[in-house]
Amino acid sequence: MKPKDCYWSVATGAYGAMMENCVRTAREAGVFKEFHVLTDRPLAGCECYDAFQCDKSDGLFKLHYLKVGMSRLSFDYFVWLDADTVFLRNPLDLLGALSKSPIHVPLEVNLSQLAEDQTWNGNSVCRLQDELRAQGIANDPYLCGSAFWIVHHDAIDAVYDLALGFWHKAKEAGLTLDVSAALGFAMQILCADPEAHLMSRRHDLWLSDYGGHLADELPEQGAWLWRHPLGLETAKMNPTIIHRLKPGQVE
Repeated sequence: MKPKDCYWSVATGAYGAMMENCVRTAREAGVFKEFHVLTDRPLAGCECYDAFQCDKSDGLFKLHYLKVGMSRLSFDYFVWLDADTVFLRNPLDLLGALSKSPIHVPLEVNLSQLAEDQTWNGNSVCRLQDELRAQGIANDPYLCGSAFWIVHHDAIDAVYDLALGFWHKAKEAGLTLDVSAALGFAMQILCADPEAHLMSRRHDLWLSDYGGHLADELPEQGAWLWRHPLGLETAKMNPTIIHRLKPGQVE
């Protein structure tokens, strides 16, 4: 039997309208999977659930909602999308991005290849690299975001425990991280081959527009060069899904 998957998100306040736009672009692109959204009002095109109040400052609410909300639904895979996401086309082989892993978070920057220390999300990337290694990452540690990721239903508890455990230990070491670093840790612990999850390996799937270049208009059809703000290398991308950020916005 073909695995069942759905898109999901949390969209309260102004993010509700963004989520409705995300779903509208998905339908226009021929995407008819279900969107399950925790929200504070009915949203067109979405299966809606009441969102309880929680601190959203570090993004950990994504993990909390995954565990207490999505784990109750009868899907095999859950695909998180930030509300400020748009579809250009219908993704092909979406679940293929998982490879043999129970979770896929696109890995964007090899931290060990950075020539000098830089700040990302308010933290030293060298200190983040050291913390990832201290807590068990044996491979080259990677930086990732949290605007798009996929997790298998049966891995929810493991992902939650690994990510929160890493976050708490990092805090004890003096690092106040966000959900992206926590998800990245869980991802790199659970997957056998991190390089299979490099964002550039699925140039046809997803990217995050860190420079805010697409805040007002979408690119024309065809590949275009993408570079992470911390990285030097460019990748030719032709994504079906784009996370649209405002200029200067990180996540």
